[in-house]
Amino acid sequence: MKKLALIATAAILGVAAPAFADDWDFMLVNNTGKVIEKIEVAPAGTTNWAENKVDPELKKDPKIKVGGKTTVHFDKGVQCKYDVRATFEDKSTSVWSGYNACDNSYLTISFTGDKPTFKAN
Repeated sequence: MKKLALIATAAILGVAAPAFADDWDFMLVNNTGKVIEKIEVAPAGTTNWAENKVDPELKKDPKIKVGGKTTVHFDKGVQCKYDVRATFEDKSTSVWSGYNACDNSYLTISFTGDKPTFKAN
């Protein structure tokens, strides 16, 4: 009887666990003026960067051209705000901080002067 209870508890916990690590996505539009080679996402204010889970059909050339867009896939934690880091063809990087993935499905990244800016909707 105890064994059955342990199995039932493990099954319930196994079903509940994915709620903390859901696979989420958003559409990213590249208005930076530079070709992006890699996108990474981290919970806002951390350095726990995770690479975009690129769709298999894009594996041949995952670059995001100027004016191009791509779907960014990531594991959503318990928070809503994320930082997005782009690595460009010239190997430079920039970070857009505080994107609210819970309220917005589209993220357009750009620069105002040298400062990374974004529009979310």
